[in-house]
Amino acid sequence: MNKKILYPGIIALVILIAGVLWLNNDISKKQQESLGGIDSKNFVELSDDNPTFDVWGKNFPDHLDMYLKVEQEKPIPTEYGGNLAYSKLIRYPQLTVLWAGYPFALDANEERGHFWVQVDQMDTARNNKDFLNAHGYKAFQGQPTACMNCHSGWTPWLIKNVAKNDWVAFNTTKYWTMIKNIPDNMSTPTNIPEHQSIHGGKRMGVTCADCHNPNDMSLRLTRPAAINALVARGYEKDPIQGIKATREEMRTLVCSQCHVEYYFKPTGTKVKVIGESIANDNTKKWWDGTQKTYDEFDSWRDGNQAIEIEADGLELVFPWAEWKKGQPFRIEMFDDYYEKVRSIFAKDWDHKITGAPMLKIQHPESELYSGGVHAANGVSCADCHMPYIRKGAKKLTQHNITSPLQDINSACKTCHTQSESYLKAQIKDIQNSVAYDLRTAEYAIVSLIQDIKTLRDTLSNMPEYKNNNQKINNELKEVLELHRKAQMRADFIGAENSTGFHNPREASRMLLQAVDMARLGQAKLVEIATANKINNFKISNLGFEDIQKLNPGEIYYKTDLNGHKAEERYYKHSNINGNPPSDLLENDKNIKPYNYQVIDKK
Repeated sequence: MNKKILYPGIIALVILIAGVLWLNNDISKKQQESLGGIDSKNFVELSDDNPTFDVWGKNFPDHLDMYLKVEQEKPIPTEYGGNLAYSKLIRYPQLTVLWAGYPFALDANEERGHFWVQVDQMDTARNNKDFLNAHGYKAFQGQPTACMNCHSGWTPWLIKNVAKNDWVAFNTTKYWTMIKNIPDNMSTPTNIPEHQSIHGGKRMGVTCADCHNPNDMSLRLTRPAAINALVARGYEKDPIQGIKATREEMRTLVCSQCHVEYYFKPTGTKVKVIGESIANDNTKKWWDGTQKTYDEFDSWRDGNQAIEIEADGLELVFPWAEWKKGQPFRIEMFDDYYEKVRSIFAKDWDHKITGAPMLKIQHPESELYSGGVHAANGVSCADCHMPYIRKGAKKLTQHNITSPLQDINSACKTCHTQSESYLKAQIKDIQNSVAYDLRTAEYAIVSLIQDIKTLRDTLSNMPEYKNNNQKINNELKEVLELHRKAQMRADFIGAENSTGFHNPREASRMLLQAVDMARLGQAKLVEIATANKINNFKISNLGFEDIQKLNPGEIYYKTDLNGHKAEERYYKHSNINGNPPSDLLENDKNIKPYNYQVIDKK
């Protein structure tokens, strides 16, 4: 063959191959970028041995930047949510009566989001035994580690390495004892010897590892309570995902690890757990002079060491056994569930005013959403709260998880063709309607509570009831059950963070039941008063102005306590537990009674 022909042909072939390889590499790179692909330059091996988001974020810097944005940005309130941590008790003073005798009646702030959940859990007065005991909650013995399931990204690591995969032992251990065992595993060293950093330390909240598999970043469930509850509903376990489900289902189920109602179920058994040697040091006392059993601090100090103790076992459980797979949730399913377990778990607390055995509902977004129009059309939690966004050529899932109201274009207009202003107005109208129903129910229940107290006090002064509280309870038994069930419904919608938007029909149905039960309870009280020849008994009907008189204000120390002075503000930061914005209070004033001339004009 002629060399003059051969050499140019070989060169051309080499150039062609090189061009194809370059093009293939460029296409692959662009495909990776369009999916928010990994940063190959700073690639690190991911592992559950180190769940810190700073480490996982090295491979996904764009996602990490989005997640960390909330750390520096100014909090943004919405009409019924947002991430400004004002006091809910100041905005909704009726809650101090509804939760009377329960720590939420002392401290309840608007939530700040996934990044701050562990910080807020550590700082809340509800996790401060000395403070609660000094403020009249003398029965409070301290939160269990069960509370940490949704607050710390270290939870799976702690279950495996500290509790040795003993699920009951993990939940039963005291919160402040378990948190001391979080390792010094921060990616960025700090000068804080107690290792309190929110970046990988003991104050770290939700992480990538909570929802993603380190091998391929596929979605997974990491919390045993969620897996157990879904199995009870009819799902099948999966060793990788936690539950056998499609990717689209997983885009909701990973959120259901925490955005649910739950309770702490006593196991009826003793379990060996980690305790603290401070319990054997008679120089260490609580505020009331009794022996300290643990140190309300996040690290071992002053000679305090881990010891083995025995405690009454408890388990974090979602009350889902009556809610079967494929069904929309109904509040009656909770009625049936809690009635069946009443011999094991009768109540969260006894209401301080009425004596009713109460249930405290927590953030049941998964339950309410299940019967809504979005769920019926296959829309997942992530579709609205973590919508796809563009960053150059990259298509990324939004990881600054917040209200869809902050980005209606991305969150809503993928499906809806109407204008942003129209969609926002629709959302507000739905929430205003449900807020009216909720305020009506809450005011009716507070009225019932006041009337129960009035009748209870009257009965206690009658010879046949004097010094016989049990007899009074028996007389009021039906009314106390109506209080329990009415408040469970109002608390469900109040604790659920969409103000009914996830399923407005079911929200309104629950609240109509709550009003009906409260008013029926008042009617029963009149019957009981009449039967006991109490002729001057009248029922209450409290309104907005009456409720505002219950405003507790911000939280302050009542006595000198642990280095703090009486009258000192409890929260160090002024943006926590403060007054809600004035426009929100003005909005509430016009919601109940419904002032359409103001509300509709807005």
